[in-house]
Amino acid sequence: LITETLVSLITKAVISLEDGRQQLVAVKSGKANKKFVLEPHDIVKELRLLSSLSHPAVISVLGHDYDPSLYLQRFWMPFMPFTLADLLSVPTFSPIPDPDHGNNVLAFNVVSKSIIHQILSGVTYLHSPERRIAHRDIKPRNILLDTSGTAVLIDFGIAYSSAAGPRDLWPEPEGKMYFEVGSGPYRAPELLFGTRAYEATACDLWALGTTFAEFFTTLHRRKMTNDFDDDSDTDERGDPTKAYLTDELPTIWARTEWERYSLFDGSRGDIGLAWSIFRARGSPTPENWPNFSELPDANKVNFINSPGVHLSTLLPHLDAPLPHGPPTHFPHEEQEPTALDLVWRLLVYPPDSRFKAAEALTHPWLLSDGPLILPRAALPCENLNILEYAAEIRDGRTAGEWLKLSLASDSKE
Repeated sequence: LITETLVSLITKAVISLEDGRQQLVAVKSGKANKKFVLEPHDIVKELRLLSSLSHPAVISVLGHDYDPSLYLQRFWMPFMPFTLADLLSVPTFSPIPDPDHGNNVLAFNVVSKSIIHQILSGVTYLHSPERRIAHRDIKPRNILLDTSGTAVLIDFGIAYSSAAGPRDLWPEPEGKMYFEVGSGPYRAPELLFGTRAYEATACDLWALGTTFAEFFTTLHRRKMTNDFDDDSDTDERGDPTKAYLTDELPTIWARTEWERYSLFDGSRGDIGLAWSIFRARGSPTPENWPNFSELPDANKVNFINSPGVHLSTLLPHLDAPLPHGPPTHFPHEEQEPTALDLVWRLLVYPPDSRFKAAEALTHPWLLSDGPLILPRAALPCENLNILEYAAEIRDGRTAGEWLKLSLASDSKE
């Protein structure tokens, strides 16, 4: 057993290939009858969509079967050993120099840019005019990594497609979309106010911003929790402006003991999450969110007015200068070669103002400080000539070898 939820079960298995070799796979099982499924989760639509897609950053389907007596749909995918959440739990995976891990800063820069670029490439593919598919549950636990450094999106169980299938369990016609989608702190703010007509791809862009921000948020020891409660904070959130909530830089890590804070606090329901977002990014105004008042539940709760804070103060692992002047909601028009600038452009309130994934692929931060180091599977990317600024090896290491170095707790080079 890998994981179990209220709507699906994922197990590990071995299958035999036609050439006699064996392959380790992850098998996802779920009911294909709405009587037994929590809406809007839909394994029928998930299988339909994944079977139609082919991209290095989107999990592939190797096979599937259906048991009509049990209404049980199954499909199997390549097994991948790590999630992005696993990598983000490593304290030395940081742009802050660690004397016991001499290569940690370079490893962080190489690996983080590689993963972020790959996921942006996959989302660009999904959002393209030919497909118009929104994942709607992007978060670190839904990004898998393998030993080659390849990153893929998984779990399309609540994905949105403008083209409905005849067997989809929960069709979403125009104006009747589900807003109970996304996970905890990664949900876009418009979903918190009852809208059933929204741009689903823009929700992915906000989720990308919160996910990418987590590369730079505070690391803290976490309490042991139930595996099914993986998106809630069980500790009182400490000071988000500190890089580590500990007395000294941790040099010995355990994946079960450390995690990064999510940028926003999703542990207190929709209202709590909305306030966490407004406290950080500022209360909605006609200037920063012109259409906020049109959301169905916009006026049902009165929040204390908040001017927001400088985004850089919530990302203490960023190498960013001290902010001056009052915080602003929108970034400067000219792009800057920093991770802060990339995250900022994704985390703005108006959905149509968020940085598109295709635009983010060529953000100057990703292309600064040497070539992108990508695994062979990600070279080249669709509709993008990245050969000019990407390579397979840097300083004698492939993407997989840089990832291995980032995951190591005792390498001293």
